[in-house]
Amino acid sequence: MVWLLMEDYWTRTVVSVKAQVSPEVYNLWIRSLRPGKNLADGRMEVLCHNDFAADYVDKHYRTLLESAMAVEKGTHQPLFFRADPGVKSGIVGRHSNESEVSEEPPPSLPEAEVIQSPAVSGLMERYTFDLFVVGACNQFAHAAASRVADGPPVVYNPLYMHGGTGLGKTHLLHAIGHKVLKDNPKAKVRYISSEKFMTLFIDHTRMGRVNDFKSQFRSVDLLLVDDIHFFAGKKGTQEEFFHTFNALYGDGKQIILTSDSLPQDMPLDERLRSRFAQGLVVDIHPPDLETRVAILKKKALAEDIDLEDDVAFFLADAIQTNVRELEGALIRVFALASIEKAPITMALVKESLRNILKNPERRVIPIDEIQRTVATFYKIAPMDLRSNKRSREFSYPRQIAMYLCKKLTNHSYPEIGEQFGGRDHTTVLYAVGRVNERQSEDSILAKQLQSLTEMLSH
Repeated sequence: MVWLLMEDYWTRTVVSVKAQVSPEVYNLWIRSLRPGKNLADGRMEVLCHNDFAADYVDKHYRTLLESAMAVEKGTHQPLFFRADPGVKSGIVGRHSNESEVSEEPPPSLPEAEVIQSPAVSGLMERYTFDLFVVGACNQFAHAAASRVADGPPVVYNPLYMHGGTGLGKTHLLHAIGHKVLKDNPKAKVRYISSEKFMTLFIDHTRMGRVNDFKSQFRSVDLLLVDDIHFFAGKKGTQEEFFHTFNALYGDGKQIILTSDSLPQDMPLDERLRSRFAQGLVVDIHPPDLETRVAILKKKALAEDIDLEDDVAFFLADAIQTNVRELEGALIRVFALASIEKAPITMALVKESLRNILKNPERRVIPIDEIQRTVATFYKIAPMDLRSNKRSREFSYPRQIAMYLCKKLTNHSYPEIGEQFGGRDHTTVLYAVGRVNERQSEDSILAKQLQSLTEMLSH
């Protein structure tokens, strides 16, 4: 019976962690983990497919797993990771016959089990302000989060951050919690996803312990709720959260929420929408290329990965969706390099990401063909585009050629720069930005770009 309970707890823990990490992290490191036995010193074994995986998960995800399990069990239990040959690898392509971890919690819990307040705040160790990369896409949200974390007094209540998946909302939530606890270790901080809030509410209601549930959330100093849009359609949960919100707000406690949309755009009770909008609403946009590169470089530094600039620019240009997928791609590259004991080269990056690189079907036009076409159009020689001549007669067509190389090929900024006389990737980045800016204001340039694009596409 004890083993069955351990399996139940572990299943719930894995499902919780899956919602907090990227698909790449889950598939590479979390999915294959299996619960072992309880050790005499109070720790629980977690079985990994090899020694490298055991060391890596222990270093990077132990705190996350322990926190998630503490929320499920109500008590904290340290984890001990060890290799077990019987555990299959989580590397994509090597576990196709492995059954998925069920995302459904056990249908019922033993009547004797009482859900207690979690022994931890639910914060993830790696999500701090120090590890957050600030760019134009998130500068306002970061400033607001920093100001709230520096309280008291309570400001911007609630602070409501919205944006697409994987853009850093969850990171900022945890960073606020860490800063508050650093300044005041006695503060009662609670992070929870809206889905977990609903699950706990249902479990407590079923076992007749609603008052215990209320005391968990109405006695905190700082409540951090992720993905509040999950409450859509859950009338009972919305009602309970409405009263929780009012209780905390009335007591002057700080509330911070995240969502994928504006308060007024969510199909929630009007009372909730109005309360969400009464504080400060800030948005987070997808990061630009420079911010994506900075994120990769900072992540690589934190992971002790040697990441060359050309590789960072290639990854940042290939993965433009969100930060979570970007970091997941880097981890996938790191995992393959570690397994093959090989340096992180461009060839290895392309191999590891061959199934997810953007626009794989796009025809790659040779750079020299673009150079010839542009040179002919502006009545100069192709070699002039590769030369160091800086007069407008040559620099203007050179910038246009660089822009078209980026638009019409899959080449990275460093690769394009190399074909233009060995220029640095920042030169290409500047050229692309300038042409983009000019064409919106210069109708003649816009027509020239359209003509050149049509010539090269046929």
